[in-house]
Amino acid sequence: MSAPHVTVVLLNWNGWRDTLECLDSLLRVQGVAMTVVVCDNASSDGSFEQMQDWVRRQPGAMPWLLEQPGRCETAALSDSLRKLVLLRNSGNLGFAGGNNPGIRLALEDPACEYVWLLNNDTTIEPDALAQAVARMRADPAIGICGSTLVYYHERAMVQALGGASYSPARGTSRHIGAFIGRDAVPAAPEAVETQMSYAVGAAMLVSRAFVEQVGLMREDYFLYYEEIDWAMRGAGRFRLGYAPASVVYHKEGATIGTSASGGSAISVYYLFRNRLLFTRRFYPLRLLSVIPYCLWDILKFALKGQTKQAWAGLRGAGAFFAPTRN
Repeated sequence: MSAPHVTVVLLNWNGWRDTLECLDSLLRVQGVAMTVVVCDNASSDGSFEQMQDWVRRQPGAMPWLLEQPGRCETAALSDSLRKLVLLRNSGNLGFAGGNNPGIRLALEDPACEYVWLLNNDTTIEPDALAQAVARMRADPAIGICGSTLVYYHERAMVQALGGASYSPARGTSRHIGAFIGRDAVPAAPEAVETQMSYAVGAAMLVSRAFVEQVGLMREDYFLYYEEIDWAMRGAGRFRLGYAPASVVYHKEGATIGTSASGGSAISVYYLFRNRLLFTRRFYPLRLLSVIPYCLWDILKFALKGQTKQAWAGLRGAGAFFAPTRN
């Protein structure tokens, strides 16, 4: 069987140092023919220029500007990397809005079999992508496949086994296998896959068939709930998969914390807004329980003295009820 062709889509926003470290790890990918598309969400820190400079420094790189504004392409950076494209988005379009242009570009190539959405604050083992592809090829019914996410700064600890499980009653998720040791990662994927409600977006391999039949990610969430929305829209047509041997190191989580332990005001805002938006779309009757749980979680912020987070949660919930919501 020929080597699969995968387009890797990275989203950058004011994080070029992380993105370049991720690109360095992608140059060591084995067993896959690969194109990389970096989508920049109109960064203000010189990210686009830093990434162009990185391309020019690679041995054998032959960069040139294409006719499309903001796109830079280069050939043959490595044996596995056929092409690298830098794509400048029109603004900060959020997670889905930032990644979707890269997915569209990937599908323009008829050779592209899979799209790997990879967070820019990750690095990977050289066989991580090949292992995820192997899992999907072993079961063509899988539309989205997750990897073993390991904390970048605590490499003996798992962040998630591929995905997360979702509670419709509360409108919240929990990462499967969170904080277990890497020596406890199961060799077989099936037990994990039965628990998955969605694949964690930090490393999410998606088949071409899934995108063509289900469509792109919804962009109105901006941040959070895009992955589970995508999985729900594909349910009944595609399965969710997990590749235990596909190891991805993720800087988020153990280092910066989550909204449950504080988090930035903007992350809390979208977490509460989208918690209600997703529930209305897929579990409308569950709003009767999700709304009280949201209010309780906001009250817990206030009781802990986290007034910025409490106010952000109230604004997020209020945005859901505003007449202008989509």
